[in-house]
Amino acid sequence: MSILKVDTITDQSGKGKPNFPHGANVTGAVTGTSGGDVNTVGNLEVSGNVGVGGTLTYEDVTDIDSVGIVTARSGLKIGAHAGVGGTFFADGSYNTSGIITATNVSVASSVTSGLYYGDGANLTGVTNGILEQISGQCDGSTRTCDFGTFTFPNVTSAQNLSATTSYNEVTGLTVNYKPPAGCIGVLVNWNYQVSSQLISHDIQHYRMYIRNSDNSAADGLSASTNHEVIYGRWTHGGEYQEDVMNLNHYFRITGSGSFDSNTGALPSWTVPKIIQIQTRSYGTGNEVGHFHTNYYWDGGGDNHQFRQPNITITAFGSPT
Repeated sequence: MSILKVDTITDQSGKGKPNFPHGANVTGAVTGTSGGDVNTVGNLEVSGNVGVGGTLTYEDVTDIDSVGIVTARSGLKIGAHAGVGGTFFADGSYNTSGIITATNVSVASSVTSGLYYGDGANLTGVTNGILEQISGQCDGSTRTCDFGTFTFPNVTSAQNLSATTSYNEVTGLTVNYKPPAGCIGVLVNWNYQVSSQLISHDIQHYRMYIRNSDNSAADGLSASTNHEVIYGRWTHGGEYQEDVMNLNHYFRITGSGSFDSNTGALPSWTVPKIIQIQTRSYGTGNEVGHFHTNYYWDGGGDNHQFRQPNITITAFGSPT
């Protein structure tokens, strides 16, 4: 074995690069200076580290297999130069024009999207919009809800309150409900039929009451007491009165203070509450009289066809 000690190696003309047709084994460093290149037609095998001060370009690379960590300091782009499909940025964010498919996604702060897909049945901790809605005929059926089981009133026949000038409960319009945690208000809607008794100037008055179903003193309400909601009072009337009534009231949950007897607002709603509608006629000669039935039917009068009422309860969450 010989040792060759030279400062410069060129081709035979002294102006070009020398050829190593059988390869070259280098134990030390190979350094290209003055803008020179190190080119190889075959494979380049490096047993140590490779340091690149400029740009490392891969042509027609199918896979990159690394047993360690791949670090891209300025980010990472996925896709062709003319149409990058996704970009990982240096701050950790990711932007994609395609679909992300994952078994589980964990987000520490928030998710922002123009569109969401799916029914959201497995979402938890969501407080925006409608938290719960229960709707159905007053047929005695039940619904599974947040506080347990809600049972609709069971109305199977008409109610006659003719010539009644004292307040009586309208059958089928009493609800017993407790909203989910985080609720800011409950909207109750009653839909029921009325018809005239005397076919004259018919006038009917209504009052609304609320109380705790366990008769406790809670949520600003006194024990074993029906509290009237003053702004829930209303009257309807007219000649030949026959109509489907659509009564609704919103019970706000304020989070503090006391029960507001005008609006029915509550400081909290921690126990189920009974909400009841009571009615009376203006006088014995001016009354609607019949509930859950009509007077006229199929070209005849005094026919009284039964119509079952229905109720919808909506619990709202915070919009913030």
